[in-house]
Amino acid sequence: MNNRLHTYFDRTRVGRRDYFRQLIFLTFAPISILLFGLHLFGSYGLTNKPALACSACYVVVSAVALIVYIVKGPKKLKYIMSAFLLSLIIIQNVRLLLLASMGLHDPMLTTVNITVCYILVLIASISILPRISLVCTCINIISMFLCHYITDNSMYGQLLVIFGFTSVATTVFGFVANKLLHEQQMELDDYANTIDQVLNVFNMRKNELLALLKLAKAQDTAAVYNKELMAQLDKKTLHNIIKVANQIEHMQACQRKDMHERFPMLTPTELDVCRLVEQGLAINDISKVLGKSASNVSTVRGNIRKKLGLAQDADLRRALLDYKNV
Repeated sequence: MNNRLHTYFDRTRVGRRDYFRQLIFLTFAPISILLFGLHLFGSYGLTNKPALACSACYVVVSAVALIVYIVKGPKKLKYIMSAFLLSLIIIQNVRLLLLASMGLHDPMLTTVNITVCYILVLIASISILPRISLVCTCINIISMFLCHYITDNSMYGQLLVIFGFTSVATTVFGFVANKLLHEQQMELDDYANTIDQVLNVFNMRKNELLALLKLAKAQDTAAVYNKELMAQLDKKTLHNIIKVANQIEHMQACQRKDMHERFPMLTPTELDVCRLVEQGLAINDISKVLGKSASNVSTVRGNIRKKLGLAQDADLRRALLDYKNV
């Protein structure tokens, strides 16, 4: 089930932000229908007509939003969710004002209704809709101020301070998160464009290029002949690799011949080490190229010094280059 959900979101999202929006929307909209639908049937809460009418509007708006999402698809989710949240925040604040005007000032009931208003601000922020969060915050603050003005009840003033500050902080978080995600998306887009350009230059598929790099960076001989990786390379690439390998082998053979003429007393392994030392490679690099341990390469370097009559602290590379220039 989890894999199916990931596959659905991967297939339908048009950006990283839409992954979260879809998840939040497809969770919150059905929950709204369920909770306020239960209120309509008298399972909990007030049963007066204004409260029931607001719950009915909740259910209708949530159902319409889901239907539009199914019809229009995820590419319109940003606009669907914006309209959805704005509609709910208006309905919820109308409920709050109606209850205040009717003299229903139960602290628990009022706190629950204002908490629902804050939850809508929070959902807008975590859905990376900071402007919608800002509008919802403004509507909430105005609504609580009006409730305080109409009733002259200090409870609304206290709730205005608490939830007003919390809503503003949540909205600021939404703007900061939106900026950070935007910058991250730009970096990912640049990375994707770079990969596309590299693939275009090499005229290769992504898996083919990865296979080539894995073969090129293989640490042991067996990995170089990995049949699964080689099967991902097309014939032209394989032909070019063989051609380059032959050219490199020819160059190395010429270098070995030159080394042998200069140092006939050295063994083939010692000649290979001399060739790589001349190129400026360190012991660890030489060990990787020749497939030998670092201690073995160090021993070979010591033997070369002895045969060439060099001191232990002499610069072997400089000595080899001096021999080459003689």
